[in-house]
Amino acid sequence: MSVRRSNAVFAILAVMLVGAVVLSGCAPALQAAPSTASESPSRTITVVGQGEVKAKPDVATTTVGVEVLNASIDDAMTEAKSRMAAVLAALKKLGIADKDIQTSNFSISFERNPSTSPAETGSSTPESSAQPVGFYRVSNMVQVTIRNMDLIGAVLEDSIAAGANNIWGVSFALDNTTGLEAQARESAVKDAKARAESLAQLTGVSLGSVVAVSEVVGNTSNPTLAQAKAYDAGGSTIEPGEVSFTTQIQVVYAIQ
Repeated sequence: MSVRRSNAVFAILAVMLVGAVVLSGCAPALQAAPSTASESPSRTITVVGQGEVKAKPDVATTTVGVEVLNASIDDAMTEAKSRMAAVLAALKKLGIADKDIQTSNFSISFERNPSTSPAETGSSTPESSAQPVGFYRVSNMVQVTIRNMDLIGAVLEDSIAAGANNIWGVSFALDNTTGLEAQARESAVKDAKARAESLAQLTGVSLGSVVAVSEVVGNTSNPTLAQAKAYDAGGSTIEPGEVSFTTQIQVVYAIQ
């Protein structure tokens, strides 16, 4: 091998050796670089805060209607229709809007007279019997939303005066709960922080920043038995109480 060729081989080997040293020196640095941005704290405190806000209701809902019993289905239908028309006219006269009156039930059923049986009449159907063996029950109910709370008593009284003989409950709510829900969430977050601080103090650690927040599903608004303005309805007192909105917020804090 010539001297010139030997020198060229040694030069190539030297360059390769330097590159290997450089790469081996960089490898530890690349492996040691932490990815703290994507890692979450391994030590945390998880709490669930509760918030509740109460307010006086501004909307009432009731169901009123007529129920007619008659041996003739035609007569029962005619009477029920006439009486319901009078009830609806009374509601609209009070200022109840059409959108706030909704049919909730309409039914027709035949009820056999207990003292009469198909064997006695020789027929299994009321139409083919010589004598009435029972009566038809026609029921028509409407759900009424009352947005003027001062009209609660008048709605019930005037409906009865117009011919209603069925009233199913009175419930109360808020027309818009957005503000109430926001206040409940704020209260729940404050409660969560107080709980977390208490746990941190009890366990001898320091509370860090918030890691995660989530709202617990299933929160509802419910009437409570608190005192509020009463409404007179034909001699009966209607107590609206208060409407409450409760919420739960789960918060995860880091431990410093």
